[in-house]
Amino acid sequence: MESAGSDWRTNPATQIKWGLSYMNERYHTAPCGAWSFWQANQWY
Repeated sequence: MESAGSDWRTNPATQIKWGLSYMNERYHTAPCGAWSFWQANQWY
C-alpha cells in the first residue's frame, strides 16, 4: 500500500486510493469488475 502514499497506515483516503487502483489492475474496472467477479465466483 505504500505505493499509494507514505501515510497508508493511518489515512483511510490513501487506503481507498490503493484499493481502487488494485481493483482496476486486477479486474480492469474499479469496483464494478470486482463485484461482478465476486458474484460469479464467490471469492476475490
